[in-house]
Amino acid sequence: MSEFWEENFVDKQEIWGFEPAKSAELTKNLFIEKSINNILIPRIGYGRNAQIFKENGINVTGIEISKTAIALAQKHYATNINIFHGSVTEMPFDNKEYDGIFCYALIHLLNKEERTKLISDCYNQLTKNGYMVFTAITKNAPNFGKG
Repeated sequence: MSEFWEENFVDKQEIWGFEPAKSAELTKNLFIEKSINNILIPRIGYGRNAQIFKENGINVTGIEISKTAIALAQKHYATNINIFHGSVTEMPFDNKEYDGIFCYALIHLLNKEERTKLISDCYNQLTKNGYMVFTAITKNAPNFGKG
């Protein structure tokens, strides 16, 4: 399993950069296969993972606590993406339901209660038969604690 993980997912540049993460590419393929039309990205950051969904015709809504990240997203990627400013711990920001939710490298940053609330809040905004994808960083990853 460790070799599979390292070959397919561990990339020292995956956490930061301007290219989408491998998990965003894989999730985009799943969402296209399942005809997902609109998604929520809690902790959208500066938008690099959102862009791959937009380029493939998927409407994206994001949540981001950093005003700097929102400004970067709007400058580089997301001129037509609705981004709510605030913490994911304050969800929901709207009463809309989404076909898909992509949550990248966030859940491991929250404590147990916050993780439980995040998953519940995401589930409550998911349409029937929708898909949620969460990625987390293991403490065993070479890039854990960096960045």
